[in-house]
Amino acid sequence: MIKAMIATALMLVALNTSAACSMKRPGEAPLMPDGAVASKEEMYEAQLVAESYIMLAEAYMDCKVMNSRQHRALAARVSTLAEQYDEEMTEFRVRTSMVAVK
Repeated sequence: MIKAMIATALMLVALNTSAACSMKRPGEAPLMPDGAVASKEEMYEAQLVAESYIMLAEAYMDCKVMNSRQHRALAARVSTLAEQYDEEMTEFRVRTSMVAVK
């Protein structure tokens, strides 16, 4: 299902070159799992979901159907999502790379 979402996002980006945007405005950004407790699979799925959201948001912004305030708000959501993902991924990597000490 995740691969289908990414394929759909890429297809929409490729096909959406006109000024009249047929895409819906992306809703709220998805929630990222807690890197301190998330499994490898959960983090991988979070990566795919975040990338898909970002691609859809960028494609929608390229439509130029928003005013500057709306554009900045969506760009801020994208930036915040990317930062949250990076923070959780860093926490996940730190946790999974720890070596058990007696």
